[in-house]
Formats: sequence, C-alpha cells, structure tokens
Amino acid sequence: MAPATHISGMEFEVFLSFRGPDTRRNFTSCLYREMVEKGIRVFKDDKELRVGEKISGNLLQALDDTRIYIPIFSKGFASSPWCLREVAHMVDCISKSDGKKEILPVFFDVEPNDVKLKTELYKNALSEHEGKYGPEEVKRWADALVEVPTTVGWTLGEKEFGELIGSIVRDVQLKLKMKIRCLPDHLVKVDDEKVIEELLDVNPDDVFDQKKKRRKNPDGVRFIIIHGIGGIGKSTLAKVIFNKFLSKFSYSSFLEDVQGHRLLDMQKKLLSDTLGESSAYGIHDTNDGINRIRNGLSKKKVMVVVDNVNDKEQLKNLAGSYKWFGFGSRIIITVRDKRTIPYRTMPDEDNQTGSSYYRYHQVEEMPLDRAIMLFSKHAFRSDTPPKDWHNFSVEVVSSIGRLPLTLEVMGSLFANTDRSEWHETFKDLEQVPCEEVRKTLMISLNKLDLRKREIFLDIACFCIGEDTTHAYYMWDDCGYSPRRAIDDLLLMSLIKIDEYNKFWMHDEIRDLGRYIVKEENLGDARKRRWVWIDENTLDVLTSNEENPAVRALSLGISHDFTPKELARFPNLRFLGGERMNFVGNFKNLLPNLRWLSWRYCPENIRARNLQPVNLVVLNLSRSKITHKWGGWRQIQMVKKLKVLDLSWCPWLTATPDFSEFGKLEKLILTRCTKLSTIDSSIGKLKQLSALNFEGCSSLQGLPKEIGSLECLSEIFLCSTRKHFKFPETLGNLKSLTKFEIFHCRGINQLPQSIRKLTNLTHLILRECETLRELPDSLGELESLVELGIRRSFISTLPDSIGNLKRLKVIRMARSRIQAIPYALGQVVTLKVLDASCCWHIKDEIPWEKWSLTHLRTLDLYMTTISTLP
Repeated sequence: MAPATHISGMEFEVFLSFRGPDTRRNFTSCLYREMVEKGIRVFKDDKELRVGEKISGNLLQALDDTRIYIPIFSKGFASSPWCLREVAHMVDCISKSDGKKEILPVFFDVEPNDVKLKTELYKNALSEHEGKYGPEEVKRWADALVEVPTTVGWTLGEKEFGELIGSIVRDVQLKLKMKIRCLPDHLVKVDDEKVIEELLDVNPDDVFDQKKKRRKNPDGVRFIIIHGIGGIGKSTLAKVIFNKFLSKFSYSSFLEDVQGHRLLDMQKKLLSDTLGESSAYGIHDTNDGINRIRNGLSKKKVMVVVDNVNDKEQLKNLAGSYKWFGFGSRIIITVRDKRTIPYRTMPDEDNQTGSSYYRYHQVEEMPLDRAIMLFSKHAFRSDTPPKDWHNFSVEVVSSIGRLPLTLEVMGSLFANTDRSEWHETFKDLEQVPCEEVRKTLMISLNKLDLRKREIFLDIACFCIGEDTTHAYYMWDDCGYSPRRAIDDLLLMSLIKIDEYNKFWMHDEIRDLGRYIVKEENLGDARKRRWVWIDENTLDVLTSNEENPAVRALSLGISHDFTPKELARFPNLRFLGGERMNFVGNFKNLLPNLRWLSWRYCPENIRARNLQPVNLVVLNLSRSKITHKWGGWRQIQMVKKLKVLDLSWCPWLTATPDFSEFGKLEKLILTRCTKLSTIDSSIGKLKQLSALNFEGCSSLQGLPKEIGSLECLSEIFLCSTRKHFKFPETLGNLKSLTKFEIFHCRGINQLPQSIRKLTNLTHLILRECETLRELPDSLGELESLVELGIRRSFISTLPDSIGNLKRLKVIRMARSRIQAIPYALGQVVTLKVLDASCCWHIKDEIPWEKWSLTHLRTLDLYMTTISTLP
C-alpha cells in the first residue's frame, strides 16, 4: 500500500482519528498495520498533515473520500481541538452520504457516556476550548460528539489489544459493502448451498486426518469447481456462498464474468480487492500480474470467486496453482464445462495437482416445487400460482425445464402477455426440448418485432455497461422508438438497468444475442452487424472489400484508424474503444456514425476533418484533453451532437467554446477536479437540459450567460470548496425544476432572482456551511414541492413559506433552525416535516393554530419541543 500521505486520486475505506500521545505508539499503530495487511485502504491521521487551525488540503480530501470513520476515543481525545474538528467533519460527511458512510467508534479507555457528554470528562475539556475557539465552534463539536453512535463500535473493556484489533478488522471487512454481492430480487433457496458449504470445509480442524496422523491437505488450499449449463444459477450460487462466508476470510475478491473482461484487468482487480489499490500499480502484462498475485497472496488466507470461466488461460493467469495462496484459502470457480479446468485431479497424481485440492459440484435443475415458486414469482408476482393456474404452471415448468434463467424469462414473458394468449404460447414451448436453453429463450425473442429485436441485439453486443440515455439518443436518431422497446425488454427479463442507469444482461442472454449476430454469417465477420476487433479479427480492418453490413465496431486492442480502413464501413453507427486514435484525413467519412466512445483519447490528435455529420453521442471521458485540445475545432463541425461526456478529465481547467454545439442536451463534467471556469458560450446551448458539476471542487461560479438556457431543468452542485458565485440571471431559468446543492462551502447566499423560478419543484441545500439564510422571496416559488436544508447553518425560515401552496416535504434535520414559523402551519399540503436533531429550536410549536390535515410524517426527535396536539 502507498504511504498514508499519498492520497491523491484514491478513495479510502477507513479513516483513523486519534490523539497521538494516548494511542499512537501502541493500539493505533497495531490496528493500522493489521488493516493494511488485510488489504483495507486505511488513512491514519498523521500530525504532519495538519495545517493551521482548519482542516484542509490532503486531510480534507481523505475525510471526504473515506467510507468508514473510526475515532479512537481516549481520555485525552476531547482535549485536542483537531480531533474534535475531525469528528465534526465526520458527522457532516455521514449526513450527506445517504447511508453509504458510517462512524464506528472505539471506546479505548473511556465509556460511551463520556463521549455523549453525560459525564464531566469531555464536558470539562470542551469548556476549556471556549475561550480560544468561541462558544459557537465548541457547540458544533459538542453536537457532533453527542451524535456519534454508541450502539455500534467497540469497547476495550478487559480485552487484550490483539483480540480487540482482530474483532475490529473482521467487522470492518463485513461493513465494506463493495464486497457484498447483489442477489436477485426473487431468489429461491436451493439445496446446492449446503453441498458447497460442505465442500468449502472452512473449519480449520477438519484439515487433519486423525487416523493417518497427517494433514489431508498439506497446504490447506481448496478449489471448488461449480459447473453446469448456462442459466442454471452457478453465478448466483457463488454470490450466495461468497456473501455468507466473507467474514471467515481476511482477504476476498469476486471476479465477476471473467470471460467478459481483459485478463490484465481481472488480475488488477484481484490484487486491489485483497492487497489494496497500490498493489496493482505498474502492472503492464499478465506475467507481471501472475508474479504479483503469487508473491502477494502466498501467505494470505483468501476467498476468491473466479466467475464464468470459459478458457484455461483465464485460470492459469488468475488462480494458477494452490501455491499462490495461503493456508485455509478457498477458490471458487464457476464454469460451464469442467474440462476447461487446466488441473489434473485424479487420486494417483502428485500432490501438487492431487484430488485433495479440488472439489467438483454439478448444479442440477431446481426441484419441481421450487421451480414452480420461481416461475410464479415472475408470472404471477407471488410465491404460488393462483389456484386456477396451478396445473398450467406445472405443465409450463415441465415443458421449459427447471433452469432459473428460463424460469425467469418465460415467467416474465407470460406476465407480459394477455392471459387469453397463454395457451397458444404454451403450444410453442411444447415444441422445444426442455434441455435446449437457447431454443427456449428464442421463443421469448421471437415475440419481439423487428425494431425491438434490433435494440436487443445492440444492447447484447455493445451497450452493456453503457448509460441508457446515450443509447436512446442513438436509436432516436436512427428512427427507432426505444422507450417502449426498453420497457418491454425489461418486463420480459431480457435486460436489466442497474442503479447507475446502465444496461446489464445475463451472460446466457448476452451470448445468445451475440450468437444470433455471428449466425448471420459464421464464416465472414465482415458481413455481421457487429464486430469485436482483436488480434483474431484484425483482418476485418485490412480487407479491401466494403463492409456495408457492419454497424458497430468495438476495439479490444490499441489501434490507429486510417481513412482507408473506415471508408470500408459506410453504415457504421457505433465505434468504441480505449486508447484508439485516428490518423489522416477523414473528410466525408463515417456519415452514419451516431456514437463515438473515445475514452482515454490522446492529448495530440493526428486526424484531420474528423467530422461525422450525424454524431449524437461523444464520450471523451478519462482523457488528457484541455480546453485548447486540437480536436475541438473538428468536433464543433458536428452540428447534431446531443451528449458530450467529459467526466474524469484531470487536465480540464476550463470548458471549450460551446458556440457550435447548439443541439447539445447533456453535458457531463463530473469529477473534473481542476475545472474552475465555465466558458460564457455555454449560454448558446439552448437545448441543454441538465448540468451536473459533482466533484468539480475547483469551480468558482457560473457565468451570467447560464440564464439563457431556456430548456435547463436541473442543476446539481457538489463539493465546491472555493468561493462560489451565482449570477442574478439564474432567475431566468423558467424550465428549472430541480436545484440541488450538496456540501458546498463556498456559497454564501442565493441570488435574489431565485424568486423567478416559478417552476422549481425541488430546492435542496444540504451541507452548505457558509449559507446562513434563505431569501424572503422563497415564498414566491409557487411550484415548490420539496425544501431540504439538512445539515445547513440556516437559522430561520422566512414567513413567506406560508405562501407555498404545493409544498409537501420539508427536511431540516440537524440544521441550525431556531424556530418553526407560525406560517408553516398554514401549508395544508404538507405531508412530511423532519426537524429531528434540531437542537437550536427554542420555542414550542403553536399547534392550536396549525391545520396540517395532510401531514403523515412528523419527526421531532432530539428537539426541545415537549408538547404535541
């Protein structure tokens, strides 16, 4: 792991806060080293990083980027203003994390009541700080201490350091949610779980053969091979087992869908998951990756899942030998054909590959009763079918087989079909042998009309993992109607959309889609609609023949395109790859290209006239481009561009000139950490609908020209740290419906013109420490439905709030609000009022004058309000 002070660009999992003289040289150092050994990315607050009287710089970045905070409360903890500042900032970060972060305290030589200020220990320490830091700051520290949870965390008590440290590390590993695998919504438990648990044999006492007085397995490493046909539930079973036994292992990694990723990327993920992110730095080839894995994990007890293996080389590069892993390790492998496993497993072979290391389990079809349950969950949305449909369900399940994937897809097909047509659909199923999974799935695909089928194949071939809206723009421009098609594909369980609004598809269905494409012309890739370019298909680019059938090219290798090569693809509409380039004059080429995914594009562009006239989506994310990049002039000639993705561009300090991007609807600038200036030409983006500046920590303000964006419906600001200025022209945004500001320290006030935002429905102002008041013109926001000021320093609500006749939700928890105004009681539409932990409220609520007949949620937890109507 990199030294603790080198934190640039790295997300930490744990932040340790402590008072040095109390615990640095004993408990904290041991805990830190143990966490590093276990592969946890941990930041230890070292004194050298503290600058001045305020948290800033690297230390602030570490606090903001950490997932779990562990303050180590000792007798002298509250005597340190710095420790108190850190705790206050931790509590602030927790409030804006939507449950993604948490504080797990260690009560080293104090009791929880000391931290909760129920004894004199910390109270006295806080009193001594008031003279230097003022009552307001000390009150903030006190509020934070009181809010630290005491029902979680650890108390030293009579435990030895080693015992407590082991407990902390084990619990933290469980808390790191990124390791827990998501399971299907309609999971049905199967008996295979018990079998796999027995094969895992995680009890260390069982590795010794008492009769022969020697270990059954000298190195205690075991490979569990889960095999079976596609769609039978191997990956889901592996996820269930992984989640269940995660706490038994110090190091773990789940390598999902190995066949769909580069081996080098999988090696880096394995190292990063187990030994920390820095362990994967500087790996340039798979041989280097093998050495890193073997050297780094040979003495570590690990649980690794290598999912969806289809080639021997994948295992040779990821789990090549039992010698790569430490005593007690368990390697779970899912594979369709067990012959893919490159190991000899007969009992009479040498110890290195002897049968004691390998256990096999073939996943069979589900029992009939559980298969009916799974089918019913999808077809009828219940655990059992309606009484009149039970026999029909038995017949269907018997016909299609008892594979989870086919049960889900066919159940969804029935749910999406009028019941009057069910018997006709069942007749189609009866013609297909139940063991032929693809033929069964094809019945569902055959229900799709031509356009929906085209969209399905596009997703299977090149849209998995891509933002759905980007694909919508491409399909819309090609004359398709994607929204209805996507809804139908979702209802039929042929695709899914994840929490990040990206497409996902089961590998069996993905493979079926790609098989259909290959079947169009098995012998000649140039005649297929989609081609994956690697060393084996590079001849597609070098051929002298025109390839009108190809509509999508995806590159898995680095390549410099020439005009001659791309001229052979007149109907290409998608082109994607990382670290590709264009060399030469591309004038009048790529007339049908709609989507160019050019991640990691180079700083120096070598193309001329690269102007695909029908391009609507351009992804330049993670590139080293600047606002002076040579490619902007060529891109400006693309008049139809609707999506421009510039996220994670580390060198971008200012946006380019947008004058020629008149059709742009979506501009993505997230995590451009050096972006400080938005070019005034943004005012010419008359069709722009959303602006997202999440993580643009250097942004100083918005230009006045933003008031010209007549279609802008959403502004999202997060983590701005410099003085930030809004223009008065903000009030001109008549289409703005959502205005959200999170964790922005540089915003002192909202512009008075905000009163003109008459269509604004959501105004969220969380974690804005420097914003102390709301303008009285708030009452003029006639469409406002939700007002959020959680964790804000706002102390009063204007009386004009009574004019908000559509207001339904107010969230002000942990704010500095001192009184709930009488006028609020006249907002009869109010349904939710959350004033929890508003310790500054001084007055009772005049309940007798309120008429909130629609109120459903009232939260006054930890306030001084003592009466209810």
